[in-house]
Amino acid sequence: MRYINQLDYSNYRRIVERYWKDVWNYAFFITKHYEWCDDIAQDVFFQAYKHLSTFRGQSTVKTWLLKITRNISFNYKKAAFFKKVTLIGLVAPNQTSPSAEEQFFKNDLSDQIWERVLHLKPVWREVLILDAAYQLSTKEIAHLLGIGEGAVKSRIHRARLKMSKMLKEEADYETE
Repeated sequence: MRYINQLDYSNYRRIVERYWKDVWNYAFFITKHYEWCDDIAQDVFFQAYKHLSTFRGQSTVKTWLLKITRNISFNYKKAAFFKKVTLIGLVAPNQTSPSAEEQFFKNDLSDQIWERVLHLKPVWREVLILDAAYQLSTKEIAHLLGIGEGAVKSRIHRARLKMSKMLKEEADYETE
């Protein structure tokens, strides 16, 4: 199920089930509006279904869907005269751990880090999310964003530096 040219309309439901959460989460990372994400995800899968037969299979299904998600999310932001909002909470990925206490602290730390990522400028935030959360390759990120692989590597490097600086400053502040 790696390339769309290997897919057809009969197994489209599996695509939706497999990638719904990724599409929804990516829409949230872009818009920071929970209330928009269901609509965006529905629009993404509607557009994907509508154009399934015309897709050439030059990327993975996941990359293709995330690109559609990105475009639709930015359209939602433009149409709604998007204003910057503060994130209240973030859904952490389901992970298992030996104890509830370890799980709590692990999720809390993960939420804190992702909350910091959401404070980065969109250009840095987006590449970190695609790299770390979605584990896309540099080539896939470049294709999705419509930029060169060198630009992706540079953005990821700069985003990591900005995160390191932010976390160090917070740690220094807490020790004062």
